[in-house]
Amino acid sequence: MQGKKTSFLYLSEEDMLKAGVLDGGQCLETIDEMFKLLGQGDYIMGGLNENEHGLRLYFPVEKRFPNMPIAGPDRRFLTMPAYLGGKFNICACKWYGSNIENTKKGLPRSVLVVILNNVETGEPVAFMSANLLSAMRTGCVPAVGAKYLATKGADTVGLIGAGVISRATVTCLKAALPNLKLVKVYDLYKEKAEAFGNEMSKQLGIELKAADSMEDAVSGSDFISIATAGAAKPKIETKWVKDGAVLATQGTADLSDDLFLSSTIVFDEIKMHQAWKEEEDRIPEHESAKKLGFPGGAAFRLVEEGKKKQEDMPSLGEIATGKKIGRRNDKEKFVLIVGGLPVEDAAWGYALYQNALKMGIGQELVLWDSPHWA
Repeated sequence: MQGKKTSFLYLSEEDMLKAGVLDGGQCLETIDEMFKLLGQGDYIMGGLNENEHGLRLYFPVEKRFPNMPIAGPDRRFLTMPAYLGGKFNICACKWYGSNIENTKKGLPRSVLVVILNNVETGEPVAFMSANLLSAMRTGCVPAVGAKYLATKGADTVGLIGAGVISRATVTCLKAALPNLKLVKVYDLYKEKAEAFGNEMSKQLGIELKAADSMEDAVSGSDFISIATAGAAKPKIETKWVKDGAVLATQGTADLSDDLFLSSTIVFDEIKMHQAWKEEEDRIPEHESAKKLGFPGGAAFRLVEEGKKKQEDMPSLGEIATGKKIGRRNDKEKFVLIVGGLPVEDAAWGYALYQNALKMGIGQELVLWDSPHWA
């Protein structure tokens, strides 16, 4: 019997830009739909618990063999598989390597690719550059949170960190907050915050300005997003966060127990953070993840201490589907804990793949004309 030809669509970063990878409106719509599927349970991520963030290579502290890498700041390889149902009905896997030394070589800190696979046959349907994809899907999650949790008429945003993820976040927040007028951005390097403000204000048509301090960025803001990298956690004082504000932390931040206890805690998906909690004790002591902790660590500690109830900490998908209540009043504060879900890559990757097909973008690559051993 003649074997079946298998080919897939290759999408470079230039192709992804043409396909709309930086389109905040479509990204918001896509990731919102993904969260509704999460709320319904129509997804599977890695591991026996179906909710793992991914599988990581941990390198040793000392050289074991001449060519074997050793542990270093942000030194890792990670694979993140997922199935997403609904209109997507796709399997995806993001694979990336990361090394902070890359920036000295003219490379991004992390280099990412996403593969999409047919859920029935396992055949690859697309192989795509994923640095921009990953940044947008990550930055979009706070924007989905803003859609469901921000006060009506929210018009002021505070950003902590003037990096790639904050670019994506403010792009998607522009779509999520129709009254957005002012964005204050704080970075350890003020010139970086100023350059960020100039670039994004021209791109989005709203006022962005560099904040003089972290307090300046947070105080008076309706929505606050923290997206920083490095060993130091941004320390947010409870008194800076006004009544009714939403604070989204993408990664780790130094938030007081008072802020957690005076706020409603929402997770992107609590089951993934529970899986992280179970893994935490096994992480090597030298790893930054061990030193910084995982994003939901403080929330789970408060549950263990009897100060919070886990049933009162919904996942965003539960709110998007109406299974749990979001905002109850204009004074309610929220802390949104974001960790990064593999299904986000599946959702945004699939949407961009469909865009590329419609636009005739990309290059078809043949895996085989007929499998040699079928």
